[in-house]
Amino acid sequence: MKVVCLWFPKEIQMIKLAEVCLRFSPQICFRGNQALFIEYGKCKKIYSEETFFARLQVVLKRMKLTASMAQGQDIPDTLVLAKYQKRSLDALPLLALIELADPFNKDLIAQKYIQKMISAFSDLGINTIGQFKKIPVAELISRFGPIAILCMQRTKGEMTLPWPAWKPEEEVFEKSNFPYFEFYGELEPILFELKKQLDLIFQRLWARALKAQTLRIRIYCETNSLNPSPFREFNFDFLFPQGQTKGALNVIKERLSKEFEKKPIKTPIEGVETRVTRTVPGVMGQKNLLHNREEIAEQLHSLLNQLTEAHGKDNIFHAEMTEDRRPEKSWKRSDKPTISSLGKLEGRVPLRPTHLIRPEKIEVTAGFIHIRKKAYKIMNWSESVERITGGWINSPTSEKNTYDRNYYQAELETGMIITVFQTPNQQFYLHGYFG
Repeated sequence: MKVVCLWFPKEIQMIKLAEVCLRFSPQICFRGNQALFIEYGKCKKIYSEETFFARLQVVLKRMKLTASMAQGQDIPDTLVLAKYQKRSLDALPLLALIELADPFNKDLIAQKYIQKMISAFSDLGINTIGQFKKIPVAELISRFGPIAILCMQRTKGEMTLPWPAWKPEEEVFEKSNFPYFEFYGELEPILFELKKQLDLIFQRLWARALKAQTLRIRIYCETNSLNPSPFREFNFDFLFPQGQTKGALNVIKERLSKEFEKKPIKTPIEGVETRVTRTVPGVMGQKNLLHNREEIAEQLHSLLNQLTEAHGKDNIFHAEMTEDRRPEKSWKRSDKPTISSLGKLEGRVPLRPTHLIRPEKIEVTAGFIHIRKKAYKIMNWSESVERITGGWINSPTSEKNTYDRNYYQAELETGMIITVFQTPNQQFYLHGYFG
């Protein structure tokens, strides 16, 4: 087996480089985003060793990458030679034992034991791999145990490492070409073509029990002085994975409508391509005839994706109930949907307004509410009152964090229902409204 290792001083997008290097060999793996391994020994009938390294240099130059390169018979040897830029293992520092024992940086516990072993040998004046290989094996076992034997076997090449399998993720895509001068960037024909492509894509994904997480759409245009770019590209990263055309198409329509309004296409459109760049596991099976929970979940996810596209990811989130009875503190932001443990409060906590505002001081007179110096006639004033008090238990000596409010609901002549609260000093504040 002949292996070459490319070590990069800085982290790069390793997936892109690995996909390009598939032209040299199907046997490829990598360590994080800094080391790439290629097994080229079985491809000697396709190209010579000199041709392989020449083509590899061309690839690195085109991708504007700089890497140190080493070749050998196994992954650990080539990794340490490329990283420390040495020609032989004996000249490597003792610190290279970490990469030799754990070339893919997955066993953190073993690395700690090796680090202690390196510190112990450094105190004894053993600083290179060549000096380490001269230590009797019996002394290593009695003092450092099996981890030292593993390091010794790797340094002497007595133990080969299984080659981990890597396969690039399959991209599902559809592309359509239009007759020349058919239309000049109208949105409806593009959406009509996208629907046909999405129907085929989601059928293929469903057969693989997958859903689309990220999607890329390219609209190819004729190039001229008004439109120098050959295509317009739109990338979609869905909040929830999509498995149906309807939900994905609504999100795409929202984005394209905004983009075409800001920057219309003024040249003929030659083609449209839809490509799924990342997938997640889905559920494969026939429709359940006993309930429609899957359809309801799909509709909810589609709605949330549309809201995210319209308002941004930072403004769409999950909320979780809290113990605080104040409307502005009765929920908190949650990264993941959770089942609230406050179900016991259901039916005991009054209905909260759908729109909360910062408490705004108002005046209440006989039959009228004055909001921003404008009078609104009160049609109905709730007889029940909700009293909220607290905060003192957290800081008994401070009155700043305490609160004492009496909440009321009032229906105005405009038909709007508002919620107001009264403080102990007889001041009224508007806090929200329904609808």
